[in-house]
Amino acid sequence: MKPHLLFIALCMPLVASEAEFAAWTHRQTVQIAQPGLTRIELEPELLDASSATGGASFHDLRVVSPAGKAMPYIIALPHIIRPEMVDADGFKTTLNSSTTVLEFQPPLGSTTTEVLLQTHASGFIKSATLEASLDGTNWQTLASNELICRQNGTERLRFTPFAAAAWTRFRVTLDDARSKPVVFTGAQVRRDLPESRTVSQPVRIRGRTETAGETHLKIDLGSANLLLGNVRLHTPEAVFQREATLLGAHATLFRLQHEGRSAEDLDIGVHQIAATREVELVIRNGDSPPLQIESIEVTRHPVPVVFQADAVGEWQLFIGNAQAAEPRYDIAALGDKLRDASANSAMASAVEANADFRKTATAPEVGDVGPAIDVSPWSFQRPVQFKEAGVIVVELIPEVLARTSNDLHDMRVVRDGHQLPFIAIKPGVDREVEVPIVEVIDPKAPTWSKWDIQMPFANYPANELLLDSPTPLFARTLTVSEQHLTEKGHFERILSNANWQRLPGQAPNTFHLALYTAPRAAMIRLATDNGDNPRLQITSARVLYPVVRLLFRVPDTTPVQLCYGNRRAPYTRYDLQLVRKDFENATQVAGTLGDEEKLPGYEADPNRPSGLGGPWIWAALALVVGALLWVVAKMLPKKVE
Repeated sequence: MKPHLLFIALCMPLVASEAEFAAWTHRQTVQIAQPGLTRIELEPELLDASSATGGASFHDLRVVSPAGKAMPYIIALPHIIRPEMVDADGFKTTLNSSTTVLEFQPPLGSTTTEVLLQTHASGFIKSATLEASLDGTNWQTLASNELICRQNGTERLRFTPFAAAAWTRFRVTLDDARSKPVVFTGAQVRRDLPESRTVSQPVRIRGRTETAGETHLKIDLGSANLLLGNVRLHTPEAVFQREATLLGAHATLFRLQHEGRSAEDLDIGVHQIAATREVELVIRNGDSPPLQIESIEVTRHPVPVVFQADAVGEWQLFIGNAQAAEPRYDIAALGDKLRDASANSAMASAVEANADFRKTATAPEVGDVGPAIDVSPWSFQRPVQFKEAGVIVVELIPEVLARTSNDLHDMRVVRDGHQLPFIAIKPGVDREVEVPIVEVIDPKAPTWSKWDIQMPFANYPANELLLDSPTPLFARTLTVSEQHLTEKGHFERILSNANWQRLPGQAPNTFHLALYTAPRAAMIRLATDNGDNPRLQITSARVLYPVVRLLFRVPDTTPVQLCYGNRRAPYTRYDLQLVRKDFENATQVAGTLGDEEKLPGYEADPNRPSGLGGPWIWAALALVVGALLWVVAKMLPKKVE
């Protein structure tokens, strides 16, 4: 390390303060044997625990000294992940009777590991030998009888990578005995930088799905937040070519055979962070049969952290806090210099859960007691059950959604007679419930197919209907409706209309029929006109309802009630919305809803169905009918004796 750089690092003002780390989920102990600039490669288990959201990668990492102070650091992620290809110098071609010889030099001072030839020619395949020299006199064979080709969309102009060395000259000999010579216009060499070093990462294939012309492989990386390098497929297939995609990285995978020799490229250069443990590799087969995949080999780039250790002893690495702000260290300005500077290494223990972690520490303080509330105007309440304090997340069940407004303005979270501010989250996912479906034969409409679908209960908050049919060929317009009985009689309410068709050769698929509005009745009717076609068959039906979750914070396990069912309730205005993102990212405690209880507002609710009416209504109706009969009797002519 240069003296001036060491001086800068030592004099760097520490952005350090006494801090509590109860909001961090994991930690690792590092034993520092000597003070100075220190570099540690972060373990995959530590990266897996990172909860950084936005900003720089792994910004929730904290490096803590034995004195309990957070010290500045840099994450030395590679500047240039992909290998750097540079043009070779002095390219020269010599044409012999049965060979073509190419000679060229890498840029001065380069350490090279691969050679790539350049040509505009197409439709060729050649056997080639690659030699290299350190002094321009003594030559060493790096590759013998390798296939170089560009044919039928397949291209291989690279030689198999070789051991890195400071080669000064390269020589390629192409066999022209079986085909005419090919004009090559230049060459490139791959210059590997220190940052592109990779290590092996054990993985396994968790699942495989074949769709129309594609193979989808679920790959378990064993850890999230890995900086992936290359992904290599192992297959026994002799000849093939496929396009593959992984995390947005594209590659053409192929293997070909020619005169007893083989050429292949089975690598996908990913070189980016995989945010999840499981990633999906998509192989496009077109009209070819799927490949047999025996295994997958993955490499990852190490992720080093560099910091100035001012004392020996046990240091701590904390990670796993979605609320952690991205640190702004002055040392970051020296990132490029510190990345390559010589530094001490250190021994690290296994990654472990932080014994001091508290879920309540992961969310901002919003006050434990809200305004007092009188719940007597509300119709229903349910206890919210949870086992520990913190940010509680509870998913609303359909029975609750059916009794409250769509905008949830009449919902309250109550604790000890006071409101608790909450946030409603609609993640855009649905729950699926199977429902009975029965075909109804209508003699008055012989060309129609009709089905009655029994909802779990009236006012079920359904937003989509899923239908399955074995019929191989059809095109129908489906209508979903429900019947209502009012004072004016029966009327039909249309819930949805949609077109559904299936062509020959198409696999049976589930039809998603979106509903304009949730049904109110417990029974809905599905109908379609078959015209002059065979009757449409539907074998099963499911309904979807939207997931709605509530988030609120409690300091202890004092019972909490969820009150709902008061259409006259005013809309809530909680300051909690100002820290909505912090609440959504906080470590959450799962809560469940208990049994429903009726509140005084249930009897007073004017929107509650009244059935056939009370005795006073019947008495009033009897009086009205009697009065009408008396009037009619007066209007009739008297009988003449």
